[in-house]
Amino acid sequence: MKYLIKTIALTLVLVVTVALFNKFSAIIFGYEIHTEILSMTARGNQCRPQDIYAYSAIGKLNVNWIKYDSIVITGWCKGNDQFNCILFTSDQQHAFVKATRWRQYSQGSPKMYACQFICDITNKSITHISIVKNGASDNSCSQVLKVTYPTRQQDKLAVCSKMAYGTEKPIKLIEWFEYNLLMGVDRFITLVQPLNRDAFKVLKYYQKKDVLDMGIFPAPLPGEATANTLDCKIKDRKECFKNYSYDEMKDIPWKVFRRPSPQGEHDQQVALYHCLETFQGYDFVANVDFDEFIVHSQFKQFKDYLKNDLMPRYPTAAGFTLNHSYFIEDWGVSGDGFLQISRFVTRLDPRLLNYKNIVIPSRLADIHTHNLKEKPGYTRVYLKSHDMVVHHYRTCPTVAYWKDCLNFPKYKDLKMNHVRPEMEARVLRVLKELGLHERKYIM
Repeated sequence: MKYLIKTIALTLVLVVTVALFNKFSAIIFGYEIHTEILSMTARGNQCRPQDIYAYSAIGKLNVNWIKYDSIVITGWCKGNDQFNCILFTSDQQHAFVKATRWRQYSQGSPKMYACQFICDITNKSITHISIVKNGASDNSCSQVLKVTYPTRQQDKLAVCSKMAYGTEKPIKLIEWFEYNLLMGVDRFITLVQPLNRDAFKVLKYYQKKDVLDMGIFPAPLPGEATANTLDCKIKDRKECFKNYSYDEMKDIPWKVFRRPSPQGEHDQQVALYHCLETFQGYDFVANVDFDEFIVHSQFKQFKDYLKNDLMPRYPTAAGFTLNHSYFIEDWGVSGDGFLQISRFVTRLDPRLLNYKNIVIPSRLADIHTHNLKEKPGYTRVYLKSHDMVVHHYRTCPTVAYWKDCLNFPKYKDLKMNHVRPEMEARVLRVLKELGLHERKYIM
């Protein structure tokens, strides 16, 4: 009898969820990328947040790449509560399974931690999933997410650039995308916070070309509330993008969007976890930001170099850690042209500092922005003296060990001139296609 009552109650919740979908889904998500449904219980609008906020639900392939044996839920959580998953099938059946806490990032003291849960499944007919706290009352919130199922992408390389927000310059984004495409990258992913309209236009361009998976982070972000410095309504996130130019966004105190804070570190980690699950079927996944360029000294295609040169040498590699070559913009323009790869041509010696990684997803136990934990039997390879490094174009970091940044030894590095003509032609073509070819974008 208790099970019958529970089943009836759950069915009523699902009916209300579907009925309310069109009315309420945009309140938190407002975009069609990953999360489709905000479910509210039969109590109606007085929905109290739980200790978990789920961002994505992604099917996980087994070690033989044959079937999906679980679903990974990525998001924010707090505390050590136990959760259950409610699995919904295409024929409108549902089932409860235990949610196992899998990964949780522990850096700092945020209000909500980046975390992942795994729910076991027996077939691929699961179309949606919800995660609820054990013993949750009937006036708690639950989210119902559409499950995506990645496929095997053998011999392919993807790049994760975790977050795009604020005053990203459109020309720099174009330069970054075109360079990586030139080097043979197959696919990208980034998650977006409020972003100036021209930069967002660039992201939409590459999404339309079907090389970019672009997700929209919820607003406000879970945990400590983000200050309302933009006049954009939560119920319509697109207003955050289309109403603000680069110049209008320059005065926004971007620290309120939390990236430098303990909570911001966990926001980035959620993005990285989501990226890794999305690209689990790729042979290689690189984690670099929009101001970082992976460069091979002879400009070999990245995946060819990894597959044909590095993997035979390091057959048990779980990932490759790359040196950073810092090109510091505070030193002033040292080259010419309109691309950063030709304007800034002085650098520090390559070093293992704030390094980034190219990983093999199937061999990882965990990953952070700069670190990785390999599964048993695999190793992390530090490429201290090899032909591939990261060119990092940025200002002097505001931390103690960079206090003498302006006086550091400088070295001329003109290797990017090898691809400069091709890159200039590509960037100008995209600027023209987007109607962003005015002079102000190439300064």
